[in-house]
Amino acid sequence: MTFSWKIPPWERFEDCKYVTVTLTDAGAGQFECISEAVRGDDAIEALADLVMSPRSPLGFISSHPALIGVVVRRGIDVAWLAKPPVEVGRNDRGKWQISITEADLPDVSVFDATEIAGLVSRLRSQYGQNG
Repeated sequence: MTFSWKIPPWERFEDCKYVTVTLTDAGAGQFECISEAVRGDDAIEALADLVMSPRSPLGFISSHPALIGVVVRRGIDVAWLAKPPVEVGRNDRGKWQISITEADLPDVSVFDATEIAGLVSRLRSQYGQNG
């Protein structure tokens, strides 16, 4: 797979345009989240910035069983960075479900662990382990 960007988002010197919320299984039906601002022109680029940036461990744990998924939101919002309006639970088959509790949102995308692992694999194939 080739990517359409000229400069990968993790190598750009530009302002962040997205907020990401990384969700992991904390056990006992609980989850943890880590929010951060990332660069990119769309949700895929924002996720690529998250997983390939040297500061992010997500590129190394993308296939870890504790990873639930990542929510990507266009625009920087300090409320989302502090306390993102995300709910996580299991469906009747035991699969994680991610929902956004805030109505009328701008561009929001949800990526599950399988999608993230696939993107990391393609990025590593094209750019190497550390981008």
